[in-house]
Amino acid sequence: MKINKISVLILSLFLVFVACETEESIDITSPDASFRLLEPAISNINLNYNVPDNEAFTIVWNDQLTTGGNYMIELSPDTLFETPTVIGSSTTDRFTMTVAEFNNTVLDAGADAFEPFTVFMRVVSGSEISNSISFSVSSFAESEPETTIAEEFLEIVLLETNPNAEAFRIEWEDPDFGDNSSATVSYEVQFVATGTSFESAVSVSVPEGQLFLSLTTLEFNDIALNAGLAAEEAGSLDVRVKATIEMEAGNLERFSEVVTVTVTPYSIELAPILYVVGAGAPDAGWSWDTPIELPLQGTKYSGNINLVNDAFRFFTVNTDWGSGRNYPFYESSGYTIDSNLANALDGDSNFQFVGTPGEYFIEIDTDAKTITLGPPVIGPNCNFDQLWLVGAGIVDAGWSWDTPVALPCTGNGTYSGNVALTNDAFRFFSVNSDWGTGINYPAYDGNGYTIDSNFNDAMDGDNNFFFNGTPGTYFLTVDDINKTITLGPEQLQCDFEQLWLVGAGVVDAGWSWDTPVALPCTGAGIYSGSVALTNDAFRFFTVNSDWGTGINYPTYEGDGYTIDSDLSNAGDGDSNFFFDGTPGTYTVTVDTGNLTITVE
Repeated sequence: MKINKISVLILSLFLVFVACETEESIDITSPDASFRLLEPAISNINLNYNVPDNEAFTIVWNDQLTTGGNYMIELSPDTLFETPTVIGSSTTDRFTMTVAEFNNTVLDAGADAFEPFTVFMRVVSGSEISNSISFSVSSFAESEPETTIAEEFLEIVLLETNPNAEAFRIEWEDPDFGDNSSATVSYEVQFVATGTSFESAVSVSVPEGQLFLSLTTLEFNDIALNAGLAAEEAGSLDVRVKATIEMEAGNLERFSEVVTVTVTPYSIELAPILYVVGAGAPDAGWSWDTPIELPLQGTKYSGNINLVNDAFRFFTVNTDWGSGRNYPFYESSGYTIDSNLANALDGDSNFQFVGTPGEYFIEIDTDAKTITLGPPVIGPNCNFDQLWLVGAGIVDAGWSWDTPVALPCTGNGTYSGNVALTNDAFRFFSVNSDWGTGINYPAYDGNGYTIDSNFNDAMDGDNNFFFNGTPGTYFLTVDDINKTITLGPEQLQCDFEQLWLVGAGVVDAGWSWDTPVALPCTGAGIYSGSVALTNDAFRFFTVNSDWGTGINYPTYEGDGYTIDSDLSNAGDGDSNFFFDGTPGTYTVTVDTGNLTITVE
């Protein structure tokens, strides 16, 4: 027992000694207090303009140095925070910004829209400053395009005589964008009459990368009229720039401030007659006593004219020298001009005829923008040889191309003939068997035609004509110059409404009834029309598709007709006509009163 007590005593003294030695060799300390901004879970932020109120980021910090309660959050585009910006404050240990708030903050810090931009953040509380963290941010554009319009374009009087002169110019800057933007911005300039909604704006797109729009007189005049301004009157247009970025999340659209300009457009309504005056047109000369008149038919001015190697000019108003249109006017308006016409290079830049003097058929096509010279036209002059009538309202036609009724050209710009009508719908056509060439009631009505009260809009799917008068046969006239459609009493002018030509000698017909050529009745007993002829046989017929109604060479010869020398007896089994002349297009006339058949 004594031994055991001594052992315990010795062990106890040893433990006390070891414990004291250990306490002197281990230095136990607590970590220094800190003010630390925690690293964010993300370092790249793409701001989405479609969710402006969503959270863009949240930062959190650990503050062991201050009593807290008043934290200021600073942002800087550089890590040294040389010119920091306070972007917000917090009374807790965290700070949040919405997409819209952060986007505006980043742009103010110098970022360019849709380009990665690094920002640094830190938290300040009194004299204590946290560490900094950084984000790479891609922002979106907020600022509107900033426009500039020179004073000379704020009040404009447009002149038809200068179609290609610059009439309007607007420029703009897009301040939120830099040179390395990843976004493609589409710009368009919108025009509306002052006081109207931009929902119905006339818009002009601008090529990619271009920050201006320049318009010629011709272009700006069309815009002003399409926006609702009245011709020859000063009116106000509101103008703005629309910027669009197409994105999967939806288009981002921005609009500049509206600028108001004053514009006086000119009328683009075609004059009913174009007059030719000048020494180059000897039947007119440089006087208003006998100007050459070229009537408007549809969109074409045309007529026969004698020309010599001298100058002349077109005019839209009789006796008005100020209404002249010279060579540069048409050239600058994009017209293709016949090679026999040149710029006279005189004081007025008139037209100069440089071809072989003689009679020509001149045509100014305002739609195709061409001025052409060709052989003179003998007989009536229209845009088409005839109009075709099809529909249930046309007794002899119906809704089929088997027996369409022809309304032949019987005078300059005039189609007329007897037509059997009943109370139903029909339509005019410019090409036989082609439904796509139909001309309905609104087409004539919209072009200013005065239409006989016996016709009205059928209000069917195609807005055809409807005959509402007493069924019967009437003399129908379509006058493209005076813009009238009239009905009169039936006129018994010929035994047939037309003769039909079929045969290999008639280029557009051949020996079939698919495309016979009509020779319409154009006067008392006279059938006349344009026919393309070649050196082969053909025959006249009185009824379409009826071989039994043919009239051959001996029949006319036996009835005492004087027949043109370019025609002879084919000497074939049917004694048809044979064309012996130079192949080409001629006016063929069968005069049953004077008993003549001519080819001119």
